[in-house]
Amino acid sequence: MIITLPVTKARPSDKEAIIEICKEDHSENGQFALNPSKVEQKVSRILDHGEGVIGLIRRAQEIEAIMLMQISQFWYTDDWCLEEVLNFVRPAYRRSTNAKDMINFAKRCSDEIAIPLVIGVIANERTKPKMELYKRQLGEPVGGYFIYFRKPMLAASGATP
Repeated sequence: MIITLPVTKARPSDKEAIIEICKEDHSENGQFALNPSKVEQKVSRILDHGEGVIGLIRRAQEIEAIMLMQISQFWYTDDWCLEEVLNFVRPAYRRSTNAKDMINFAKRCSDEIAIPLVIGVIANERTKPKMELYKRQLGEPVGGYFIYFRKPMLAASGATP
């Protein structure tokens, strides 16, 4: 059975809009200071050099949601994985199936390229409901992300809260 998803793969012509949405995500979920140049490099490496996949949901003119995934390796192995970098649904489109559709898109990409998907939740808002959504879509987690730093993150980076 083939499931049709509203997610399409991004094209190089989507680059500027993707970068702006990455900045929007950072303003909501960023844990460290934003380096716009690094964001642009990451998006370019995925879009222009095939180092991953970017999925978009765009039912009309505006992009509703994006997911960035990079093909990478953990530090201790030569095995490849599809690592989710960002899954962001813009606020106006959150009362939808967009987040679930993005997770299903990621699973489909993992199946197509036959490497494991590594995906997690780092969020400043509504973390528990997001974790529950991922658990329903992907099964039990195999760990979790925690961030520890003696100083508040934004203050340490030179930004003010």
